[in-house]
Parts: sequence; structure tokens; C-alpha cells
Amino acid sequence: MAGNVSKNAKARTSLIMKSRWGGVIKMKSVFENGKLRHVAYCDKSGNTARKAKDLM
Repeated sequence: MAGNVSKNAKARTSLIMKSRWGGVIKMKSVFENGKLRHVAYCDKSGNTARKAKDLM
């Protein structure tokens, strides 16, 4: 677990965060319904969440 991490560090790849399933948490941007939103996803399990903290 990464502990206290700023939101800017989560969006960049400067810190590797691990999910509870053992995979690496990555951020991606998704454009749907005319809006751009950011999503965190786990490489290993494929789970997605609005915030990276929800996958830890």
C-alpha cells in the first residue's frame, strides 16, 4: 500500500501503487457522454474505480 499519496502523484507514473489483488493500479482517461473522466484500473484483475484509493 502506498500510504498518503497526493492526487498528482496518483495521476503520474512516479509511484507504483499496488491493488488489493496484487496488480499495479494505473490511471486512464475515458471520454463518454461528452465528458472526460479519469478512471483507476487494476492490471491484474481488471477492476475499475473512480479513485485509486478504492482499489487499495
